[in-house]
Amino acid sequence: MRRIIASLLLIIGFIGAASAYDNPKALVEAIYQPYGVGQQHEEGLEQFYSARLKDLYAANLERQSVDEKGASVDPDAPDMLAFDPFIEGQNSLLLDLVISEPVLNGDRAVATVSFHNFDHLSLISVAMVREADGWKVDDVASLAGSQNWLLSWLLQY
Repeated sequence: MRRIIASLLLIIGFIGAASAYDNPKALVEAIYQPYGVGQQHEEGLEQFYSARLKDLYAANLERQSVDEKGASVDPDAPDMLAFDPFIEGQNSLLLDLVISEPVLNGDRAVATVSFHNFDHLSLISVAMVREADGWKVDDVASLAGSQNWLLSWLLQY
């Protein structure tokens, strides 16, 4: 029962009002806009995610739930809802933010974003896809430092 309720809440959150972006650069700029002043997105990050990425988050949330006996469905499933992939953490004080011009390939695009979050240097790659309602983030990768990751993999494995 908890799993059903959690899944419904997640789906309702993902159905909320989404903004349409006509180009990938506008999408990435909208994502990073509040971080420059130490804020976060009040509406949540899911407004920026593609249908595929939303499905991966929903599956991850389901793996974190408990079964009818109260046992974890997957005790090794990471809690990805608390992690903000665009700043590689939970808190932000971004300095030296640079957003590259996206490279377009049909209905797909990739842009890199570099910044210092407090004293941590980050280089993020944002993969985007054009959906019916505009450009959406389809994956995020960390490319700097010793802890490189790909968001879709973190959600699945």
